[in-house]
Amino acid sequence: MNTPSIINVEKIRAGIPALRESIYLNTGTFGPLPGVVADEIRRAYAQVERLGTFSPHVFYELELEGLEQTRHKAAALMHADPAEIAFTHNVTDGINIVRHGLDWSPGDEVIITDQEHPAGAIPWLALAERRGVVVRVLPIHPDPDEIVARFQNLIGPRTRLASLSHVSCLSGLCLPAARLCIVARDAGVLTLLDGAHAEGQFPVDVPSIGPDFYAACGHKWLLGPQGTGMLYVRRERLADLRPAWLGWGVHKPFDRKTMTYELEPTAACFEQSTQPWPLYLALGRAIDHIQEIGLVNIQTRVRQLVTHFRQALSTIPGLTFHSPAEPERATGLLTCSIPGWEAEALKGHLWQSQRTLTNHIQEFDALRFSVAFFNTKGELETVAEALAQAARRPA
Repeated sequence: MNTPSIINVEKIRAGIPALRESIYLNTGTFGPLPGVVADEIRRAYAQVERLGTFSPHVFYELELEGLEQTRHKAAALMHADPAEIAFTHNVTDGINIVRHGLDWSPGDEVIITDQEHPAGAIPWLALAERRGVVVRVLPIHPDPDEIVARFQNLIGPRTRLASLSHVSCLSGLCLPAARLCIVARDAGVLTLLDGAHAEGQFPVDVPSIGPDFYAACGHKWLLGPQGTGMLYVRRERLADLRPAWLGWGVHKPFDRKTMTYELEPTAACFEQSTQPWPLYLALGRAIDHIQEIGLVNIQTRVRQLVTHFRQALSTIPGLTFHSPAEPERATGLLTCSIPGWEAEALKGHLWQSQRTLTNHIQEFDALRFSVAFFNTKGELETVAEALAQAARRPA
């Protein structure tokens, strides 16, 4: 692993305009857009405006070549082969590509956790309603050994797929993903990981972790534009996953005489029809931005900030943490409940009183703070003091 270095936080913050408007602790929902990423969006659309979308320079050089450059950047981020990367609009897209791309029979089983984002649960519940598939739920436990044991016990002869979050969107717990993938592979079960809260938070070597499919998005911790995402499809699984949506762009030249087509032999076959190319160019710039800072540096700084924030919050009587304390299992998502307050009301209070952006977790009636590398100890101390004052004056 690379040795972490000091991040120039002041310089980074100066390049993210939204940080001047609020204490931004909601990157787990939408990350703030750095100026260099917004500039790339403006530059690309200005070219489209000036020259026209289908002019050779824009279409072939700016869009198609630029798209492939971003594909290589996304592949490098995931430590994958570019042929294994499909562009999507978000994690939900990736999950549904897998859901619709596999053949299902009544009685087939899918395993999900009890802490999935709705996008990681509803597609499988709908599949159960429509195709008779059985959804089994893996209860998340703080102990990784217990998670693995529970997972092993859930797998049966009809289990086809495990669709699991790499990082829980509720508690920020980092699951023992590599161990779960090994267990699944040994049992002949496919794995799909939701990487919405992993990519951009810490280094993710997807092939080493071992899932068959890995879905990620650009608009959270990568600080990219909304409407951009990536799906990794292990090369060995490309033949097993069929595109559900077909149209222009997923095939080699269409032969109208014979009315035949042949799919692209790479994950690009899941990218059908016209795409928002300028946004994907900006996604490439966002990946550059994160890589320039360094994911090891980001992970190291976030761990320091979360430890500092947690210590400050620990002085509040009655406060309950729902996130793990151990650095190897914790991430930048810190979820806690404040006595005497409903989380949604407290979220509004923090915004009105000091323009702090956060989110609430309905399942725990708790606030979820997304601590990112660009946040400062001073910001966290300000929020901790506001929460302490709120705890002394219940709503």
